[in-house]
Amino acid sequence: MVKRCPWATKSPELLVYHDTIWGRPQHDPQELFKALCLEIMQAGLTFSTVLKFEEGMDTVFHDFSPDYLAKCDESDVERFCNDKRIIRNHSKVEAIIQNAKIIQPDPQMLVTATWNPVNNVQLDHLLTESPKPENYKNFVEKFVKKFKQMGLKRVGPITVYSYLQAVGVVNDHLITCEFHEGLSGLNEKKSS
Repeated sequence: MVKRCPWATKSPELLVYHDTIWGRPQHDPQELFKALCLEIMQAGLTFSTVLKFEEGMDTVFHDFSPDYLAKCDESDVERFCNDKRIIRNHSKVEAIIQNAKIIQPDPQMLVTATWNPVNNVQLDHLLTESPKPENYKNFVEKFVKKFKQMGLKRVGPITVYSYLQAVGVVNDHLITCEFHEGLSGLNEKKSS
């Protein structure tokens, strides 16, 4: 039997996400933007809920294309918020569009803001139990500050830390999880 992080077994969508995406270092600007958008959508919801809407959001938001979303306006926000295929939260949709307008002229800026603070090296927290984001307050604050300086919206510490986990800036797979070891080989630097 495959050993996984406990949260991964709560739904089929979470299992696939855990095994194929979560914690794997991601450097593609569009994939980073999508991951940030999904974390923004997750605030106040379970991530399993977000994953159930992912296919619809991919369709409606044109695969989270910053080029497409940067051209959207208030009428598009209203149209999106009436579409049952997505999470219909007005402020979250507005934030995604606003963030696309910031990222679109230079998508590499998100890659730089995401990876430069860790010198492009994944950190491994060597966890024996589920992480508590408050334990990483100082670590995450530099990312939050940078994202806010860029003008990004809805990028508080919990959202940003979840994003950093998702895109593999940190390897927060438990050390008992079989997926931890596969990712730890990518690390050159460990963090406690």
